[in-house]
Amino acid sequence: MELVSRGAALRDPKVRVGGRSVEFEVAARWVRSYFDESANRAAAAAKGGKPFAYPAYDRMATGSGPDELNDGDFLAPLLLNAGPTIAAVYSLQAVRPVLEAGLAAIPQDLTLQTAVARGRHGPLLQGLIGVLDAPGKVPGIGLTKLTKVLHRKRPLFVPLFDQQVKACYYSTHVNYPMHPAPGRPEAVFFSTLAECMTRDIEEQPEQWEAMAAQAPDDVSLLRILDVVAWNLGLDSPAPTTP
Repeated sequence: MELVSRGAALRDPKVRVGGRSVEFEVAARWVRSYFDESANRAAAAAKGGKPFAYPAYDRMATGSGPDELNDGDFLAPLLLNAGPTIAAVYSLQAVRPVLEAGLAAIPQDLTLQTAVARGRHGPLLQGLIGVLDAPGKVPGIGLTKLTKVLHRKRPLFVPLFDQQVKACYYSTHVNYPMHPAPGRPEAVFFSTLAECMTRDIEEQPEQWEAMAAQAPDDVSLLRILDVVAWNLGLDSPAPTTP
């Protein structure tokens, strides 16, 4: 009853993610369910249970520092059903120095919203995502796996990405903020996506503040947005222009 009242009190009772939207009460239910630690642990212990990845992914202890990526960090995407292959782990090991240098350049308390407002997000994301644009790239690693490695290190700054998130933001349809652009580097794509996510958060402050209240305090707004986007993106592929 309290949840419904909170949603009804919003001037706009819907939450928008890219070109898609959902009723606040529905999105809040997704968030509360995903970040229910007790329910997830109970589901993990039950035969045939299907637990969500919180807190297994978010609090995974690998023994590395905030600017370090050890081999355990490279396996974190497994907990989000995007586990790297053996060859992909070798690829990540090869670019470890570059990624660690990119992390070191990003203050731990820097939020994506602040970075976008100051025009700093592009170069900082380039220092991380740019490895995907280098000659030869990183075999076996794309945006999905890479962001799932990096988000844990900078949860306030690095958004998560997968095909469900892409379905919310990327389409030829006019109502979607991102459209096909042949030859666009991955770092540019991701920087643009970050701007779109920030715009969604800033243009709906009431909705996202209320949504954050449905999750534990150690969960970042970008992680919450990802859960909502993932559920929205499951419905269908992004539409094309009629």
